Amino acid sequence: MRVTFKFNLSIHFYEFKQYDIMNTILDMKHTKVTYEMPNCYADFDGKFPFEGIELLKSLELTTVNVPLRFGGKGLGGNTGNRQVLEVLKEVGSYDLSLGRIYEGHINALLLIERFGDGNQKERYFEEAVNGKIFGVWNSEMPTEPLTFNDLNGVFELSGAKVFCSGASNIDRPIVTAEGEKGTRMVIIDMDELRLNEDYTYWRPMGMKSSVSCRFDFSGVNFDQKQILGGPYDYVNEPDFTSGAARFAAVQLGGAEAAIRATIYHLEKTNRTKAPEQLARLAKLATLQETGRLWLKHTGDELNKRYDAPSHSMFRANLFRTVVREICENILSICEMSVGLQGMMQPHPLERIHRDLSVYLKQPGPDRTLIACAESFLKYDR
Repeated sequence: MRVTFKFNLSIHFYEFKQYDIMNTILDMKHTKVTYEMPNCYADFDGKFPFEGIELLKSLELTTVNVPLRFGGKGLGGNTGNRQVLEVLKEVGSYDLSLGRIYEGHINALLLIERFGDGNQKERYFEEAVNGKIFGVWNSEMPTEPLTFNDLNGVFELSGAKVFCSGASNIDRPIVTAEGEKGTRMVIIDMDELRLNEDYTYWRPMGMKSSVSCRFDFSGVNFDQKQILGGPYDYVNEPDFTSGAARFAAVQLGGAEAAIRATIYHLEKTNRTKAPEQLARLAKLATLQETGRLWLKHTGDELNKRYDAPSHSMFRANLFRTVVREICENILSICEMSVGLQGMMQPHPLERIHRDLSVYLKQPGPDRTLIACAESFLKYDR
């Protein structure tokens, strides 16, 4: 099956031309899907990327990890994880905010596949196939944790979540909430609610189009059918730790967008033959290829995460650590290559730089380094 989507946004590229369209082929169990992403960095002007979401739907990328029996592509469980990471990278290279939202969608569907009962899978996978967008919101302030009480079979939430990427545009977010028996996952029907999008805690220099607001869920009711899995299943291993590979793949995409913008700038200014620029381009090529090799290796390791959980967690932690270093080095070299122009609007590198700098700030980098060292001493000598 070949899916082709003509995409045309009114966006500013600092005369940033559209390169040849990339074709990425995903080999699945019994089918082959070709999808085409615009090879440029979009600009949604700080607003939710509606056009980007429609692009993903049109390319059938929102169902890559919906099981085959429910009409999806069946990737991301114990098979096809490399392909999922490659898709995430390509989406990130188009727009990091879109990549962040898309990664949350993929994560939510994986959690439903892993912990959902038969009725939940049938309902929510059907909704995903029909275009509903999912997400995972687990961040909260210590002063207002999200909790729930059982009111004779009807449950009521109290508290709030912050960094709710996608805001009200996410149809079925999974939130974590503390109950009498521990932390549970709850699937919220946002189309039944009218919650206030509070951006008090979301005034970043980049990633603005992820519209990661705060929601106060106090007074929101739900029933037993919306509770996903058991207590503390959200942090169940190896899925919790190995899931870091997904956001690292999106980050790699942002770094490749920075390289692409830098090359175009050098071409436009006739500086591709300057010795110092060639030296920098060689470093960028090495870093890009290193990231791609790590992605392939990590994706293949994730296919075996239930057979060798400790090893897959180790590899995922290594991957997110290496990717951060790769991205930071790429940004530094791109800065030197382009100079001040790359730090000023409307140059495309300016927004890529802001977005990636923010998205690299993931929780627990020091804790991850310690885990890498401990695993190295235990498993990999």
